[in-house]
Amino acid sequence: MTERYFGIVVAVPDEFTVVINKGTEHDVQDGQKFLVLGLGDIIIDPDTKEELEKLEIVRGRVSVSHVQQKISTLKSYEYKRTEDKKEIKKVDSRSAFAAIMSQNTVTESIIPGKKYLKELNEAEVGDYVVKL
Repeated sequence: MTERYFGIVVAVPDEFTVVINKGTEHDVQDGQKFLVLGLGDIIIDPDTKEELEKLEIVRGRVSVSHVQQKISTLKSYEYKRTEDKKEIKKVDSRSAFAAIMSQNTVTESIIPGKKYLKELNEAEVGDYVVKL
């Protein structure tokens, strides 16, 4: 493992959580943040044919939620939000006074989208973590 990579994913309990092979013995602290990376194909420069390096595939950003002596549990901390919805209501007033004044009431409101925890992108055992 190179200096860039701090640890390795040793378990993936669910789509939001990974366990890494580092704990209090390696100064991991609750709340510490990491980037989970998978490694893809080696990228080759088309001009020079030089092998540049392996493509890093970002699985997600995680923070430490529990630390043990040799392992740590990390959970996704990124959120997604569904789109806001715009709602326009037009009330046609049928009273005699409203008919004379030709008044209709239009109300516009925005309903905020729902916020939910973002899943890790296909994290798997053997992926790496990088300190943020």
